[in-house]
Amino acid sequence: MLTIDNDNCWMKDSCSHADCDTFCLKHFKLDYLFDEALIPHEMRKRPEFYLYTNDPDKDVYDYLSSVSNNILEFVGSGKNLYLYSSQCGCGKTSWAIVLIQSYLNKIWYKSELTCRALFINVPQFLIALKENISNKSEYVEHIKKNILSADIVVWDDIATKAITSFEAENLLSFIDGRIFHGKSNIFTSNLGKEELKDAVGDRLYSRIFNASDAIQFKGLDKRKLKNQ
Repeated sequence: MLTIDNDNCWMKDSCSHADCDTFCLKHFKLDYLFDEALIPHEMRKRPEFYLYTNDPDKDVYDYLSSVSNNILEFVGSGKNLYLYSSQCGCGKTSWAIVLIQSYLNKIWYKSELTCRALFINVPQFLIALKENISNKSEYVEHIKKNILSADIVVWDDIATKAITSFEAENLLSFIDGRIFHGKSNIFTSNLGKEELKDAVGDRLYSRIFNASDAIQFKGLDKRKLKNQ
């Protein structure tokens, strides 16, 4: 029977059975769901958020905390978020992962062993997608297999630069299909409204921005400030 390495358990700080060293169904199922979501082990523990005095992102953090607490309603209603900021380190990606974590923690006990969420780093995915034409990639095939059925998908670092027509058509196909089927998406980007339109074109812009609640982070790089 599978046992748990308690010292290295990523659930240890939040689990009521912190001293458990036997088979743990919750750990087993969540590990499976996170594997299917393509979230590595080092990103499975809930991140610590840092707000400095008079931080302009406090309202954003409060809003996203509310979304996290009501994640079943958010996903069940097929809602979308566009999290953006020109500043790195403000928490866009961390919050996107928290929302996946919150969802999986709400549904693990009743979920089948299948792909319920996906975390897609868009620049990595687009490179792999092109390479997949001549050399089949398990990573790409996993995403293509589950992209329309996953309950929630994070599109991380979308449109970090202007994209090609090949990239735009593929992203449009995937994102349009998810929105058509009422599936939730979370987009993170360093581009504002007009910059996004210039980078991805009107059609893809409409699917991403107009279908989402746009949330702008305005604070400074919190990782840098925290370490000062």
